[in-house]
Amino acid sequence: MNHVDPLGPAAATTAPRPMSRNAAFAWAAGSAGALANLLLVAFYVLLAAGSGTQGVVGGSNDLVGSLAAALFIPVAVALEPLLPPRRAVRITQAGGIAAMSVLAVGGPLLVLGVLPFEIQAPIAIGASMLLAVWLFLVNRWMRRAATLDPRVTRLGQVTGAATLASFAGVMTGLVQFPWGSVPQIVVMVVAGLPGVIAWLATPLWFLMLGGRFAALAASPAALSSTSDGPVQHIRRKEQS
Repeated sequence: MNHVDPLGPAAATTAPRPMSRNAAFAWAAGSAGALANLLLVAFYVLLAAGSGTQGVVGGSNDLVGSLAAALFIPVAVALEPLLPPRRAVRITQAGGIAAMSVLAVGGPLLVLGVLPFEIQAPIAIGASMLLAVWLFLVNRWMRRAATLDPRVTRLGQVTGAATLASFAGVMTGLVQFPWGSVPQIVVMVVAGLPGVIAWLATPLWFLMLGGRFAALAASPAALSSTSDGPVQHIRRKEQS
């Protein structure tokens, strides 16, 4: 029996090319994010060692992190066919892409001295939290619609939720306890650990997503565990 592409006859010939491009963007975003993480770790190691070279590494981290955020944007757009056609989804997508845009320009503005750290840092934190909300929600919707590998959506949901919970815990420690007190240090360490793990896992999510996009390039029905293609599967669930 001949295979009929669930996205239609035209998609059968055109889908592999754009999905391969989407995979490249996702892999590039994940790789840049992982490199930015490594540079940030190196910055703090050099700072603790008092080497005096941490400034160069810190600036590199800002620029590479902004590059990663810029690469997040086409990946977010590529997820559109996998998301249900709802107003909440459109609002979340707009908010997520806005957060990515802010993070993309923040690093260069900081390095060039246009924005001082005291202004750029809170903006970046706010944008990062909005990005975490986006990550949690889009993965939740894709998991419910079964349009993406559950291993990928599970990681995305846990990463987004852990980031938000960790931030809330750290802020609680800052507000509720005296500065530098033992209870504050304990709360911030315990609350901050999940956030650190989530921070390290975010690039991994993009790398795994790139693998799923690459699988779709080879077989349009391979993106999810269902026999339907992603768009048709969403439409059937919306109609049921």
